[in-house]
Amino acid sequence: MDITYPPEWTITLRNGQPMRIRPIRPDDVPNLFAFHERLSLESLRMRYFTPRRRLTESTARHLCTVDFKDRAAFVASPIDSDTLHAIGRYERDAPRSAEVAFIVEDALQGLGIGPALLDRLAHHARSQGIERFTAAVLCENSHMLSVFRNSPFRPQVTVEHDCAFVKLDLAALPEPIAQPARSLVPRLRQAPGTA
Repeated sequence: MDITYPPEWTITLRNGQPMRIRPIRPDDVPNLFAFHERLSLESLRMRYFTPRRRLTESTARHLCTVDFKDRAAFVASPIDSDTLHAIGRYERDAPRSAEVAFIVEDALQGLGIGPALLDRLAHHARSQGIERFTAAVLCENSHMLSVFRNSPFRPQVTVEHDCAFVKLDLAALPEPIAQPARSLVPRLRQAPGTA
């Protein structure tokens, strides 16, 4: 797959820690396995609606190999390593719409990574002709619902049983809350065997 990787952004968390918001890459498979192992069963349940402890190799490869057109994923990593601490992704579900999903490592929840990932995904999605995000969120997932409700994208939330369905309008895109990383060299490499 011939991939043009979007640039990295840098953010500062609410605790003062700098972090990169970078595109996921095929060679992140080991990082994804390590990230997944650190997540609590509760965080896994909030993301997958079930406490899904193990990823298969094929699922991990699929999640790490995106085209940044119809499927995109950005991760939060420290400035000095490729460790994964959070992931935000979209998958196009209609010509101008995409479904989004997020997961943040337990120890870093509530520090502003979710809004930064949403912002990064929205800016990239607009460049690909996507004008609306949708999401399905467990009603008890108050952190994620708060990220959506506090976003500038005119959130519409409807509730059915124990699930909230969210629509975000990307038409009025605000200035990004993070900036492209000028001092960091974007990682544009591909894993061996991916063309």
